Amino acid sequence: MTTYLYGITFADHPGEVDGLRGVGPSPTPARMLPAGEALSAVVGDVQGELRAKRRDLLAHQQVLQVLCDGGPTLPMRFGVLAADDEAVAQAVAEKADVYAAILRRVRGHVEMNVKVAHREEAVLGQLLAGDDTLRQLAENIRTHPGGPQDEQIRFGELVAGRLAERERTDADAILEHLLPLASEHSPGPAVDGCFFNVSFLVSKDRVAEFGEATQWLAGTVEAVAEVRTQGPLPPYSFTGED
Repeated sequence: MTTYLYGITFADHPGEVDGLRGVGPSPTPARMLPAGEALSAVVGDVQGELRAKRRDLLAHQQVLQVLCDGGPTLPMRFGVLAADDEAVAQAVAEKADVYAAILRRVRGHVEMNVKVAHREEAVLGQLLAGDDTLRQLAENIRTHPGGPQDEQIRFGELVAGRLAERERTDADAILEHLLPLASEHSPGPAVDGCFFNVSFLVSKDRVAEFGEATQWLAGTVEAVAEVRTQGPLPPYSFTGED
């Protein structure tokens, strides 16, 4: 039997998690574990091998959602295990000051993630329309398909460079549009097909406004880009903990 860690809260957190299904082959309910004077760890018992099955991922997310709805929560990624309750309580208590500072920082906030992907054909069409050099090279390649290879290489390099420049310009414009609605932002890892993947720490009372801003953005760039917004989420990207 091992102890599974969902997240960390202040000791006076009002969230009720006792009745929520936990993770693991034989799931037990989540529970609050005192960890020093000021904090609690939200844990559960796991017996057997833990795998990232859909039902367990959903159970993990549900526990965290209930906690975040009730108060500031430092969420753990799926799969954090410890030998027993004592090991968890000790580890949390040892870093109590750090965790308390994080909890104060995310209090009243949620995470909103925005990903944007260009519609490459549409963007390429715009680039060709606005660049005489690219347009001439494209025409030469089209009318002389067996032409010099260096011309095709040059065209490919120029297109890649123009696309990268366009991505940087568009990413800057998106940030400028959304940053006034967020307390913090955190660039995420590269996502295949997306040139923009950023999480925003948004006050709960501004979530609707943030959603309206992303909807406006999606409608404005629909012809050349796809905007995907996810949230509200537990503030994974702003806790400094994995």
